[in-house]
Amino acid sequence: MASYNKVVLMGNVARNPELRHSAGSNLPVARTAIAVNHKYKDKEEVMFIDIIAFGKQAETLETYVTKGTPLLVDGRLSQSKWEQDGVIRSKHEIIVEKFQLLGGRRERPEDGGMHDAGGSSGGFNPPSDETDEDEIPF
Repeated sequence: MASYNKVVLMGNVARNPELRHSAGSNLPVARTAIAVNHKYKDKEEVMFIDIIAFGKQAETLETYVTKGTPLLVDGRLSQSKWEQDGVIRSKHEIIVEKFQLLGGRRERPEDGGMHDAGGSSGGFNPPSDETDEDEIPF
């Protein structure tokens, strides 16, 4: 039976990304978390989900993303396991395949679009803040 592993989350970055380089290959790896809210009735549930990006994406996250930045993440679910004090522990995290910075215009990449694992843009170009009123089509 075939399987499918895809996760799309939108929320705010919960902590500044931490950039390291993997041993051996010296590949950049950025780790952070995203806070995702779920509201129901008069209650709100907040989940903090770890995300991991590799390569150029990791460098972009570390350069342009800070705590509180709105972020759209597209990736896959992964499980890390380790042993601590003789007990096997595990946690789920998202491996980033694409991401998009959301919100207002700040210091961010000129293309402003989705950043996929290959480092290319998804083709989204935000409108310029410098619009001439004579050019508005309505």
